[in-house]
This record gives sequence, C-alpha cells and structure tokens, in this order.
Amino acid sequence: RHFKLDECRVWMRLHFWAMRETIGDTSPAFTDYYVRFIGHFVNVYEGSAPTFARDSYRWSESQSNIDEYVNNGYQMKSVLGLSLRQALRQLPEHERNDDEWPYMKR
Repeated sequence: RHFKLDECRVWMRLHFWAMRETIGDTSPAFTDYYVRFIGHFVNVYEGSAPTFARDSYRWSESQSNIDEYVNNGYQMKSVLGLSLRQALRQLPEHERNDDEWPYMKR
C-alpha cells in the first residue's frame, strides 16, 4: 500500500526537522534544493503530497510545533486523518494550485 497524504506530511515534517537539527539553515541554496527534492520524491508515494512540502518545511521552523508533536505522544494531530480538501485549507492560497512547483522557480 502507498502512503496516504497525512502520512506523507508527517514524513516530510520529520525530514525537515532532522535537516534543521543536523545542519540548520546555514545554506539557503541547499535548503531550497532539499525542500524541492523531498517535494519531488514524495510524489512516488502520494500524488497530492508535493503541494505540502513547503508547508512541512515551515512547520519545522517552530519549536512550539515540535513540542506539541512530542507532547501529543509523537503524533501530528493537526494533519492526521484530514481529507485533501481539509488539508489544502491549511495552505496559503498561492500554494494550493501551484502545479509548477517544485520544478520551476518563481
């Protein structure tokens, strides 16, 4: 079975958190590459998931998000079980229908 959207979002958030813990945001070029790479790669598992890569990266910026994840028994209740429609409402409007990202820079 392929991963579902909510599982992909959790996976991406954990990847970006690990990146920040390991190297931080010391290289904007690498960060841009890595977010785009993860956005491209996750498409193998769930076709709608790339749209959420930037949001997952932003999630990892906030220590309060990490604390909430830990305090909730290592569950991301804000994304688990959401439909695509519900999940899209969590994104900025300009990211919801951006079919060119992660392949084209604006």
